[in-house]
Amino acid sequence: MPTTAYLSRPALVVGPHVVRAERIRDDILARNPGYSARQAQTVRMALGNLPGTRRYFQPYEVVTDPGRTAAERKTTVMADLLAAAEHAAAAAMADAGVAAGDVDCVIVTSATGDGVPGLDVQLQQGLGLRPDVSRRPITQLACAGGAHVLIMAEEYLARHPGAVVLVVAAESLSSLYQDSQTSIEDQIYKALWGDAVAAAVVTAEQRTAGLRLDHAFEYTIPQTTDRYRKLTDGRGDHFASTRASLRSVTDLGPALLDWLDEHGGRELDFGVLHPGGPAILDRLGALLGLDGEFLRHSKGVLGEEGNLGGATIFSVLARTHAAPPADGARGLVFGLGPGVALSVLLVGWAGPAA
Repeated sequence: MPTTAYLSRPALVVGPHVVRAERIRDDILARNPGYSARQAQTVRMALGNLPGTRRYFQPYEVVTDPGRTAAERKTTVMADLLAAAEHAAAAAMADAGVAAGDVDCVIVTSATGDGVPGLDVQLQQGLGLRPDVSRRPITQLACAGGAHVLIMAEEYLARHPGAVVLVVAAESLSSLYQDSQTSIEDQIYKALWGDAVAAAVVTAEQRTAGLRLDHAFEYTIPQTTDRYRKLTDGRGDHFASTRASLRSVTDLGPALLDWLDEHGGRELDFGVLHPGGPAILDRLGALLGLDGEFLRHSKGVLGEEGNLGGATIFSVLARTHAAPPADGARGLVFGLGPGVALSVLLVGWAGPAA
């Protein structure tokens, strides 16, 4: 019989610097005076669909400084993520009633904090975790990482049912900002990204109200490795995609719907959905035949904090905790990242633990 896994209430640390999307848009146009009138209007319209605010770990002036070297960005990112990860992990553990010595496995996903030694080892030592704790660092899942660490945690518990698993998703996506990249896709990402670190505890025994992890599914769309990529040049890392990326939800639709049909059908009460962007969310809602309420928390995170990479689903889940579904409600955790790879879980809402 499979081991039941429960996800405790997540703890989140978002970037303290709030930047309005309009400021980012106007700044991008000001930095590209060579745009034709048509190019400028295309950028203005595309970025106009991304209203609200973004949250950064560093001030906007630092993020956009053209003199900021690749080494400076890398050093700053690791320091920012480690400080936020220690805070988020300690808060999540305290909320779940878990001491440092209780943690048996730590799973960390980060596409931007990819230093060596990694955040997993830094957290092990900074939090005072046991020397024999199992570590599972992931640096290549990006936006799918938040859902994927839950799949990995569930798999670890199947082998070690009495274990305590700490999951951490940490991204400083603003560090990928580059003036040298000026395609419409690059400019959209500059206005889309935000920074955050999230942590939560996964156990076979329910410790707080939250998610019961019931079923998991992974699927990679064939021949789509070019749709989302992290590239490197003399200025450092930056993220790129092709316009075909917008077809990804449609392309994975048949596999996702078949999987839902195999596990109780398509009737869903709530969603914990990674908001890659407004178009992706709208297409997912249309695919599942669900209304705006199902997308509400994901759109709220996108509008107020930005696309936070793998940490995003935990911010969506935090909002779900603030207005929880009914006990036993059926939900979907959805993460889509480079590959194009899908990590998804069917979950149930478990009310306050007895």
